[in-house]
Amino acid sequence: MRTLVFMALPLLSSGAVIGCRTARMAAPPDIANASEVLTVSDRSAWHGSFINEGFTLGNYKVVDVDRRLTSTTGIGFGPWAKEKTTAGFSYALAAGGKKLLGKCSSVASSQAVGGFSWGHVKIACTCDGEAGKGELVIIDGARSMKVGDQEYRLEPINAAEGGATLSNPTGFRADGDVPLGAVEVMHPGQVWLKKGLDDATRATTTCTFVGLMLYRPPSDVPH
Repeated sequence: MRTLVFMALPLLSSGAVIGCRTARMAAPPDIANASEVLTVSDRSAWHGSFINEGFTLGNYKVVDVDRRLTSTTGIGFGPWAKEKTTAGFSYALAAGGKKLLGKCSSVASSQAVGGFSWGHVKIACTCDGEAGKGELVIIDGARSMKVGDQEYRLEPINAAEGGATLSNPTGFRADGDVPLGAVEVMHPGQVWLKKGLDDATRATTTCTFVGLMLYRPPSDVPH
């Protein structure tokens, strides 16, 4: 008996190409000048049931990525928690012998002509951290993020390195009275965090951002 192994290149990493290279997010100056950068290493360009999708993110490790969650296996959160079409994934952010557990749920929605568009995304992510729960919700054009008791606006970034501006976001920024940070959704991804965050807020924010780094449209998830 032969076993079929599902593997596919991540859609978000191949969604935009500038010249002969994949587009990368260019951090806005106010983010770049006031943030520490968590760079990614050891991240595979492949995904699937038998692929280790973990990677290193600054001083953290993203581990235990599991894309087998569905509404029937008890995702149990998000504005659409009871919809039968809900799909999701879980993961953990590890450092110093501790793990923060994160999970995301999403539903299929109308896609833009010509392929995937972040303007037609429905996704909710949560992460249980020492600084309280991190939460993130994107429903089409409405976006918000919360870390503990602090709420932030989640705004798209369309700038790419080299001066290009893309129709699809290269990342997202979290803004309050001052920017909390930003996350790149192009492969391999990066995270920017406001300098001076306490360790607990830093970890919870990073864990919540990781949900967007791992997201793939429901149509691109193995069944």
